[in-house]
Amino acid sequence: MSIWHQRWNENRIGFHRLEANPTLSEHWSSLALESNASVLVPLCGKSLDMHWLHEQGHTVVGIELVEKAVKQFFEEASTTAVIDKKITGTKYSTESIHIYHGDFFEVQPDEVPFDAWYDRAALVALPSSMRPAYVEQLRNLTSKGSQGLMVTFDYPQDEMQGPPFALPDSEVESLFSKHFHVQRVQWSDLLEEEQRDLSRCSLSVFVLTRK
Repeated sequence: MSIWHQRWNENRIGFHRLEANPTLSEHWSSLALESNASVLVPLCGKSLDMHWLHEQGHTVVGIELVEKAVKQFFEEASTTAVIDKKITGTKYSTESIHIYHGDFFEVQPDEVPFDAWYDRAALVALPSSMRPAYVEQLRNLTSKGSQGLMVTFDYPQDEMQGPPFALPDSEVESLFSKHFHVQRVQWSDLLEEEQRDLSRCSLSVFVLTRK
């Protein structure tokens, strides 16, 4: 995962949005969560989506490998975080937003199990070989009946070197269907929006409910 440290060090973070993702606000209500639900955001970076989730009343918990991203999240919010070093990672906390600096596959948050989770660019950041372990860790960190909102991208993998890596809808079904109910709630053709030389590019949004 050293590629992510390199990207943050070189400020090559084109994946970071300067506003909350409109896909989140469009589809989050379909999860029908209690306002005080706890929400996990894997591989969170310094995403402003966490502020949006907090504004809905949720307790938000991110996990991020790169410490620079964690520190910038709180600095750019003009907030001082309380720091608590844990065995599996360091916890940065404000009243309702907590970010663990550590490896997603190893961190054990205090807030487990989570009621919900949100993935805009986490699973697509991982090569196929790591994806089954990601799904298993999600299962470990969430409660039965919990729901997730996930955004994925698909394109011919041989036309561009990831990340983000291509993630076909069929692979989502294969990865999740054993332990989650899988529902695709949006599909969009991104070919005209993409600046890269791709023959096709699409976005899918899924609601996943743990069995």
